[in-house]
Amino acid sequence: MAIVVVGSLAYDSIETPAGKKERILGGSVTHFSNAASFLSKPYIVGVVGQDFREESWDFLRQKTRSHQGVLIRPGKTFFWSGSYEKDLNEAKTKTTELGVFADFQPYIPPKYPKHGFLFLANIDPLIQKQVVVEFPKMRWRFLDTMNFWITHKARELDDVLNYVNGLFLNEGEAMLLSGKENPLEAMETIYRPHFELLIMKRGSLGVIIRGKNFRVVLPAYPTTHVVDPTGAGDSFAGAFCSYLDSHHIQKLTPSVVKKAASYAAAVASFCVEDFGVEGIAKHTWKEIRQRWLEYRQMVFL
Repeated sequence: MAIVVVGSLAYDSIETPAGKKERILGGSVTHFSNAASFLSKPYIVGVVGQDFREESWDFLRQKTRSHQGVLIRPGKTFFWSGSYEKDLNEAKTKTTELGVFADFQPYIPPKYPKHGFLFLANIDPLIQKQVVVEFPKMRWRFLDTMNFWITHKARELDDVLNYVNGLFLNEGEAMLLSGKENPLEAMETIYRPHFELLIMKRGSLGVIIRGKNFRVVLPAYPTTHVVDPTGAGDSFAGAFCSYLDSHHIQKLTPSVVKKAASYAAAVASFCVEDFGVEGIAKHTWKEIRQRWLEYRQMVFL
């Protein structure tokens, strides 16, 4: 199988209690690919401006199977700046400059695979639907979203959820989408009969996963060195999908989901230990595997 991921590529300026970084490489596609690349390098779709730096292209070449779906448009690359204070689970946005991403129309190269995995990162649900209907034979069609789309494009989001069999969202988004204040009630309200997975990310509290006839609850890896949580959710998704893809999973069982989620939790824990992509990118497969084994021993997997 293979993974196709559609979403944003960006430059971020981030300030946390650990320090500050200006215009570092970010975006959902970037973090997803960074985490996925140890097991299954994805095919990516996105858009960048003329300011997209050569070292950023080099990074994409290293972490992806193909970046032919990334278009270069006149203008500037999507830019986000934000800060984290004591609550590292919540970012405060300072600036959002959409740049060329404001007119994003995905281009799917003809040679991109039509079977395997499709991951629709956090973008306009109208665009998500536009893409998902082009991949009717994808075994896994997963979607991520955020508060803005839940609030401002609820009807469109509700529609595109009919075309996917997996949904990623965080706890706050789940409660907003469902209107419930209890996380488990929120999941039961959101879950649809055609879903094979509903994954609720809970930051430092871990993850809850609802399958067809089962539920998996796992803690976060207990890292004590949190520098920058930006991209941790996309990193979790990238590692999770890459596990399923690399093991050619066609049917989900509690055991498979636990292994995939434990691997994703271990990989995502590296993300928060440095700014941007460096938390994961600076580590080897041997180091990734060692932390995964440590985590599995902690949770008795």
